[in-house]
Amino acid sequence: MTDAQQPPAAEDRRDFLKLAGAGAVAVAFLGAGAASAFARPAFPRMAVSTGVIMPDPSLCIGCLTCEVACSQVHLEAGMSGVPRIRIFDAKDVRLNPEIEKHYPGRGTFRQLDCLMCPDAPCLPVCPTGAVQVDPKTGARIIAESACIACGKCEAACPFPVMSESVATNQKPNGQRKRIIYDPAKNVYTKCDLCFWRAEGPACVERCPVNIRIRQGVVQSSVLCLDVKPADQAGFEKVRAIEA
Repeated sequence: MTDAQQPPAAEDRRDFLKLAGAGAVAVAFLGAGAASAFARPAFPRMAVSTGVIMPDPSLCIGCLTCEVACSQVHLEAGMSGVPRIRIFDAKDVRLNPEIEKHYPGRGTFRQLDCLMCPDAPCLPVCPTGAVQVDPKTGARIIAESACIACGKCEAACPFPVMSESVATNQKPNGQRKRIIYDPAKNVYTKCDLCFWRAEGPACVERCPVNIRIRQGVVQSSVLCLDVKPADQAGFEKVRAIEA
């Protein structure tokens, strides 16, 4: 067990309880609604993430390459293998004609992962400091060695996912929010933009539709999955895509 995973010493107990109390207040605040949370910042300002995964559901073919790539690179890095991005069947999506042309009959889907919130409500509620801002990318990450699986970060996340009954991979894992519990490692995890990879997020790099777009086979001015600025405008754009 690492130092970050040890329970608080007696002299630190008071500070620990203060942090836990702050977490409860933060969760109660978010219960008033995500919109009000962003209209009136609840927490101190922090560095904005340099990027957020920007999906285009109209280009998704539901192949699950992004989920597999995400799991693979994190396992190789010694982290939880739970995919940080998840694909869901979505009948309300209207396909791009290029996808209908090159991948007929595949169905329609939505790609959901962390929105890299500008104020990161998951961060201040963590009692151990496991939820952090990566100094290089600004990505909101979870340091698994410090995670005690208390679930406060997941409770504070204001963005749910779709019902697991429509998860394309048909493998229930109890996911409710953009932060996911991994029972195998007893930690919570989330999209971290593959912050240690020079190539950037594996889902963006390995998406087969992205590859075909770059090759000029599929004609599109945007990618199926891309990394875009995570400022307030970018954040609101992702929310609009998911609406």
